Amino acid sequence: MQRFQQSKVNSVLSGKLLRLRDGTYKQLRDREWVFNRMEKNLIFLIHQSGAYGVVVRNEDIDWNE
Repeated sequence: MQRFQQSKVNSVLSGKLLRLRDGTYKQLRDREWVFNRMEKNLIFLIHQSGAYGVVVRNEDIDWNE
């Protein structure tokens, strides 16, 4: 499973919408975020408004969406 997810991350282009898994980061209302980049197994996402961002782990993304 981890290898599959890693290959998915490597193929994601900047600007793609990604969805956070249900149940993770419950304080965040928005579940869809814009992929910015990946550094050291951390995924940098930007809110669709561009006003702020969040850093998540690979397993926090719903790769089936």
